[in-house]
This record gives sequence, C-alpha cells and structure tokens, in this order.
Amino acid sequence: MSPVPTFLEAIWGNLWKYIVGFASFPIVVRGSGLLLEGARKRWESASAAKRVVSTQLDPLLKAADELHGKLRSLAEEDFREFRTIVETNATGSDLVNLCSTLYLFAQFWGRLEILRRESFHAELTKNRQGKLLMDFLRCLESKHVRLVDRAWQRAIGELVFTEAKPVVNLITFREFVERYEQIERVREWVRPLEELLRETKFRRARQRALQYGVIVQALIDTLDPNHHTTRERPAYPNKLSRRAKRELIGRVFGVYLQDVKQVQKYTGIRN
Repeated sequence: MSPVPTFLEAIWGNLWKYIVGFASFPIVVRGSGLLLEGARKRWESASAAKRVVSTQLDPLLKAADELHGKLRSLAEEDFREFRTIVETNATGSDLVNLCSTLYLFAQFWGRLEILRRESFHAELTKNRQGKLLMDFLRCLESKHVRLVDRAWQRAIGELVFTEAKPVVNLITFREFVERYEQIERVREWVRPLEELLRETKFRRARQRALQYGVIVQALIDTLDPNHHTTRERPAYPNKLSRRAKRELIGRVFGVYLQDVKQVQKYTGIRN
C-alpha cells in the first residue's frame, strides 16, 4: 500500500476533528448556559421558598395557636356558647362571643391566603417546612375536612385584610366586629361559617369542628415542636367520636399528613 494515501488520511482526520470541534463549540457553550440557567432558577426558587417560610410561618402559627385555643375552650364545654346564640342578629355578649370565633377563623384563613399568594413564585415543596405547610394546606382544604367551601374560606380570610399593599398586618378584632355590625355584605360572606357554628348544638357539626381543631393543633405541634411561638396544649381525644377518630387516622394522618408522628396524642388510639 502506498504511504501517500495514509499520510493524506492522517491530515484529513486531524482536520476533520478540528472542524467537528469548532462546529460543536456553540452547542457546548449553549448547553453549559442552559445548565447554568437551570441551576440559577433552582437556586432562586429555593431562596424564594426559604424567604416565604421565614416571613409567613410565625404569623401563621400565632393565628393557628389563637384559633386552636378557642376551639379547645369550646370543646371543653361542648360548644355550649353557641347553644344560646339562636337569634339571627346577636347583640351584646352574644355578639362578642360569636364574632370572636368568626374573627379567629378569618384571621387563620387570612394567613393561609397570604401564604398561598406569597408562594405563587416559590416552590415551597423544595423546603422541608414549606412542604409540611403545603401538606397541611391541602388537608385543611380537602373536601372531607374543610368547614366551608374553599371559595368561601378564601373570601372570609380576605375580610380581615388591611388596605395596605402588600398585605402584612390584618385588621383588629374591634374593626372586625364593627364591620360585622355595620356592613350587611360582611355578614353575608361569613354566614356559611356562622351557620356551622350555630349547628354545633348537633353532634355531627360539633365533630367536624373538633376534627378541624385537631388538624390545627397537629400543624402547630409539627411546625413548632418546641413551642417557641405557640403554647403547648393537651389534646381532647375524649371529645371525639369513634367515627371522627377513624377518619382522622385513616383519611387525615394516613393520607395527607403522614409526617405527623403524634397521632395517638390526638386520637387516643395507638398506631
């Protein structure tokens, strides 16, 4: 075999490597750019999630703590407070008692709505606490747990928003009572919740409210285990029916809240 073709083949082979390398250089650069862009977006999303949790968790826990304290107090007396509020337009102490519970629910739901809005551009599930928050949010708004329809819940939460943009603080209890007294539209928005509270003279409605309180307490204990922000309170499993306990174990803690470890505390039943 003549050495000339071999020599030419070697030259052509090296030249072809340079051509291929030069042609693929933009692809490599473009690929590196895409990787860097993806890494930047993941970092920004993680940072946004961390920021949302750091700014929204504390006020949400405080609102949950106040609501749970009220529900536990009502549970101890089997919601006797609402058995005396039978007239359409409550006045005096009945008005204050009714509005105090309505306000605590509205405050808690308002904080959930703020969390939802703040997390719109943040993947909270990338953050451990954020994932737990989203698990609780999905649970509290699920069909068999929520106390009112999701749309009504959001509207009731928005009733306590201030006029400031973005919303940081919520209106005071006094302002809420005055709005409830003076504005018919406010009374219409809270009516589904008010009707449920009035229905707690019946066992089924009472059990729904008690189940909701258990989930709120589980949220507090899970996201503030050392109770730096909240108060540590005993649960009330003796107030729950067998059916309510089964639903909590099977549907709530068995499906939505699998990371909750103190199921026996809330249900009185060993896993």
